[in-house]
Amino acid sequence: MIGDEAAMQLREEYLQMRSQGAKAAMANVVTATPRQLESMIRLSEALAKMRLANTVTVEDVKEAARLINVATQRVGDEGDGEG
Repeated sequence: MIGDEAAMQLREEYLQMRSQGAKAAMANVVTATPRQLESMIRLSEALAKMRLANTVTVEDVKEAARLINVATQRVGDEGDGEG
């Protein structure tokens, strides 16, 4: 179950990812899609399960967003021939 605060954090993280993608449209950046939002939700739920919790917290959402950001940055770097 996703708490109200965690749901708001999911929304904020997703909107931030979308705005970063729009700003860097000319760069080699992977922009946020609904699929990435779904991934962030699944990761948040998995992080809560690892803590044996029934409810996703804001911290779970922040960590899921961090993991997705690191993964998308690496994909962008590999596309430049740096990875």
